[in-house]
Amino acid sequence: MARPPKKVTIRDVARLAGTSTSTVSIAISGQGRISETTRRHVIDAADRLGWRPDRRASGLRQFNPRVVGIVYDAEQPFQARLLDCAYVAMRKQGIEVIVAAATPHHDEQACVAELRRNGCQALVTTGADLTDSEIAQVARRMPTMSLGREVHIGGVDTVACDSHRGSEMAVEFLVGLGHGDIVHVDGGGVPMTDMRTSGYAAAMARHGLAGRVRVIHGGVTLDAGIGAARALLAGESLPTGVTCFNDLCAAGLVRELRLLGVRVPEQVSVVGFDDAPTAADPTTALTTVGQDMDALADRAAKQLSLRIADGVPMRPGAEKVDIIEPSIVIRTTTAAPRSFALSPVRVPPTTG
Repeated sequence: MARPPKKVTIRDVARLAGTSTSTVSIAISGQGRISETTRRHVIDAADRLGWRPDRRASGLRQFNPRVVGIVYDAEQPFQARLLDCAYVAMRKQGIEVIVAAATPHHDEQACVAELRRNGCQALVTTGADLTDSEIAQVARRMPTMSLGREVHIGGVDTVACDSHRGSEMAVEFLVGLGHGDIVHVDGGGVPMTDMRTSGYAAAMARHGLAGRVRVIHGGVTLDAGIGAARALLAGESLPTGVTCFNDLCAAGLVRELRLLGVRVPEQVSVVGFDDAPTAADPTTALTTVGQDMDALADRAAKQLSLRIADGVPMRPGAEKVDIIEPSIVIRTTTAAPRSFALSPVRVPPTTG
C-alpha cells in the first residue's frame, strides 16, 4: 500500500530556502525586517512546495499572513480577467488572495461576510452591486479598495480606468471615421452608468453633435444588448454608430443586429467598453475601449501592500484615487459610414 504524501511544513520551506523558520514566518506575514531578496526567495520556496499557512489553525496569529479578499462578479468576463491579473500582481507583493464570487444566489454582501470570516487583512471589491454606504461600512473595519470601479468614499482607495474619458474616446473614434449619428447604450443604472453617459454626451457636444445625443436603456449583459438592438430597430432610423456601456452588452447588440439582417460594421459601427475576453472572441471581434488590466492590478497590489503594513482602516481623507487612462482597441465592428438602403426588418416578439 502506497504511503500518503508527507505534509509540507514550515520547516520544509525553511530547509529549501536555506533560512530559519522564523525568517519564513516573517517573509510570509510581511512583518519584521528582512531584505526583499530574502522575502521573495522564501515565497518562491513556499510556492515550489505548495505550502501555505493554515489560517484555521491555532498558528494563525503567529504567521499572520498578508491576506487580501477579493469580491468579483462570476458572470462578468472583465472581472474574471482582472482577477487573474490581480493574482499575478499580488504574488509579486507577497500577498495571498482569497476570492469570493458573487452569483445570482450568493450576492456581494454574502461575499464580504465570507471573506471577513476568513481573516482577510484587506478587502477589494470589483463588482457593482455594493452601494457606497455598504463599501464605507466595510472600510471602517479594514483597509478597503474599489478596483475597476471609480468611487469617491472617505477611507476607500480606488484604482480604476477613467470611465468618462473612455466614453469620450469612443465617440471621438467614431467621429474620426466620419460618423455623426451616434447612439449610446447605457449601463441600466449600475455604478458608472452616469459617468460613461456623461462622457458620451460631452464628446458629442464638443463635436457639434449635442442635438443628436440619444441614450438607450441598456445594461451589462448579453440580454441587455439584445434588448438595445431591438429598441434601435423599433426606431424611425438606425444610427450609423453605437457606443455601449460594456463589452457584453455590445456583443449582444452586435449579434442581434446581424441576426436580424443589419450589417455590422457596414451599416452600424459598434464600440464596447472594457476589452474583456468577450471583445476578442473572433465571432464578434469587437472594437472597444480598453482598460489596462495589468496596470490596474499592479497599482492595486502595491497600494494594498502599504495598507496592510499600516494594519488599520484608513481615516476619511487618507484614501488614494488612482485613475488610469484607457485606450481604443480596434477590431472589426467599426468602419467609415456607408450609404445602404435598409430593407424592412421585422423584429420577432420577445418570448418569456
